Amino acid sequence: MPTVTRECHTPLQLTVALALLVLIPTPGVAQTTERSLGDAEPTTQNILHPRTFLLTPRSIRPPSDPAPEDASLATIEAGGSVAGQSPVRGIPLTVKPAGRKAPRRQELTSINFGPKFVNVLFGGFEQGGGVGLGIELTTANKIPGIEFRARAMTSIRLYRRFELSAFLPKIGDDKTHAEVWFSYLRRTRDTFFGIGPRSSEGDRTNFDLETRDAEAMLFRDFTPSFQAGVYLGRLSISSYRGQFDDEPAIDVLFSGDPNVQPVTRWVPALKEQLRFFAYGAFFEYDGRNDESGLTRGGYIYGRLASADGLNNNIPTTYGWTEGQLDGRVYVPLGSRKTSFALRAMADLRSPKGGSQVPFYANAFLGGRRFVRGFSNYRFRSHNLLLYSGELRQTVFALKEDRGVDIAFFGDVGKSWGDTRSKTNPAITINDKYGEAPWRAGYGPAIQFRYNKDLAVRIDWGHSPERNAFYFSISRGF
Repeated sequence: MPTVTRECHTPLQLTVALALLVLIPTPGVAQTTERSLGDAEPTTQNILHPRTFLLTPRSIRPPSDPAPEDASLATIEAGGSVAGQSPVRGIPLTVKPAGRKAPRRQELTSINFGPKFVNVLFGGFEQGGGVGLGIELTTANKIPGIEFRARAMTSIRLYRRFELSAFLPKIGDDKTHAEVWFSYLRRTRDTFFGIGPRSSEGDRTNFDLETRDAEAMLFRDFTPSFQAGVYLGRLSISSYRGQFDDEPAIDVLFSGDPNVQPVTRWVPALKEQLRFFAYGAFFEYDGRNDESGLTRGGYIYGRLASADGLNNNIPTTYGWTEGQLDGRVYVPLGSRKTSFALRAMADLRSPKGGSQVPFYANAFLGGRRFVRGFSNYRFRSHNLLLYSGELRQTVFALKEDRGVDIAFFGDVGKSWGDTRSKTNPAITINDKYGEAPWRAGYGPAIQFRYNKDLAVRIDWGHSPERNAFYFSISRGF
């Protein structure tokens, strides 16, 4: 019998959300702050919007250019004050995206309140990490042709990220850019239920993940809507017992030893330190229009990548190729007040030879973006196929880009792919697409669009396992 999850937003979450609504009425980014009210963890999630990332064509400008035409990079009018000032008279307020599209799409917002060498950061943590806050020190346009940045971030779950980077806005011409960065990330209690599309909800536990990486990316704006690039990096990743003591310890329920019995309790890379060399390529086409009414147009993102383990002193080898394709269409039905939105996504991995995929690198189903109504990371497998559809209707139109909307959504997806054993029937069945069960969730949503970039939304998702509310600052997918 599913149970309705309880209201458990933290005061900090709501304070941050309200502060953004008051201080940033016309931002250049849409920041998602979400929480499944039945989970112990608040989460952040990516909104794939053309102004959500640092690396979008309109967001790349040489440091020497102090007056970009894009309002997401220029000083904005805030709180009804004179343009170029924040609600505190005389203090400029600048909002811009500060995330990346590869190797993982990252959501991060930079807010500047005056001194150009210091920015406040909001976001920066993936699903399950909680609302992120931090500070950035930057050389801005002090050094011609290059910008150095130092970032320190934490979340309300006390996850932390530290980063040093160098951004080159012009490589040969104004349309080609590069970035090199070094980062440290610690996530101390991410949810885990086991591996495979039939993992038990009763095996819920958590793990601690520590990541160090050195990476570089080269990318080009081919048109204002189309961008593509390549990247490579070296990563060191360690996993430990999670720090959330209200759940059983992960190494009590599971084991990192491939000889454990039964083999279904084996979790590849659990409590191991691994090193990888990874490389890949990505593209993004964003043809969406949010200027008035509901979203119209289309969006597609694709990525191909490879990862090779560098450890020679452990019994299990790790290496895989992966591909991701995420497409969305937004179709008006008679007017801009009625729309049908459809998303289709595939996230696929193939181990190299007899290698394994670390459990934390698998695709997953569950959470606000990956079948609402299920817990975050509910089903982890090599592959994911996902479909989402929403019928959206404006019920109060206050301006062209402002109003109250209701929506009815349905999500369906399946996860499959498990190569831990060639003989154990419980694992071999996990590896078959045709044997994997479809998981579905549905429910209503209501949102208030403040402008084309900013909206506040509440979803209620129902699945056979649970009911859950989700709060977010977004228009949905």
